[in-house]
Amino acid sequence: MRSVLLGVSLCVLAGCATVSVVPGEASFETSLSKGQSELREASNAYCDEVVQAGWVEETGGIASLADTLMHGKTEVAGRAGFYATRIGAETKAPALVLGRIVADSQAARIGLSGVTGEAETLLRNRDKNASNRADVMSYERALVRAQMAHRGFQEALDLVSVRADMDVKPIAAEIEQFAVMIDDARTIADRLAERYVAGGTAGS
Repeated sequence: MRSVLLGVSLCVLAGCATVSVVPGEASFETSLSKGQSELREASNAYCDEVVQAGWVEETGGIASLADTLMHGKTEVAGRAGFYATRIGAETKAPALVLGRIVADSQAARIGLSGVTGEAETLLRNRDKNASNRADVMSYERALVRAQMAHRGFQEALDLVSVRADMDVKPIAAEIEQFAVMIDDARTIADRLAERYVAGGTAGS
């Protein structure tokens, strides 16, 4: 299932979201329910927020995304990443950097919570065809962005910690909460994907 979701995510960012994997799906997607539309809107809005807030670099391409998903790579080894550089993790006053990290992590976590709430609402829908390809792709794309943001926060914390003469455990705990939320959201994404596949198979 993970390889399926990887392909789905890459497909979204490559601009091939029009490919149909279930016969007759195109006609089904022309009459989307309100809940489905809200999940996609929330996911897309979160992806925009992650970039606009400066947590993740807008560019990077498919190869960078593949490394993020499969190997956890986000930046060139030995060089501070986009987020850490942007907030001055190696240069600015540690107290200011740490405050920025915790505030950004909290905002990213709250935003993802809202998107996941829409996904959970969709899962509660009793219609066996409630999940479709567009929902799965948009939600998975939001999770990829969240994962990239989390790694940026963690890297920045690691860099500033060596200079900070203060307890960074509360900040580390906040970032860990974000990581746990992402893991939980992945489980929901898997359930959405499974429901979508099962619904498509039943209707074929």
